Amino acid sequence: MRRSYSYDRGAGDTGLLFSCFQRDLAEGFEAVQKRLEGEAMAPYLMTVGGGYFFVPPPGDAWTEALLAS
Repeated sequence: MRRSYSYDRGAGDTGLLFSCFQRDLAEGFEAVQKRLEGEAMAPYLMTVGGGYFFVPPPGDAWTEALLAS
């Protein structure tokens, strides 16, 4: 699931907020970012912040899988 949100708070403070849910960050989002390196638009696209957050699936099966590893 992926979604982007544009914002404009005035005085030149505009941008894009991107949110997605992925099972594997290295194979998903990070791989795409690496492929974009060196593209013509790269100098115009600047990331100024971000973070990765863990969102567990519903139910308790994930805790058992985590403890088993």
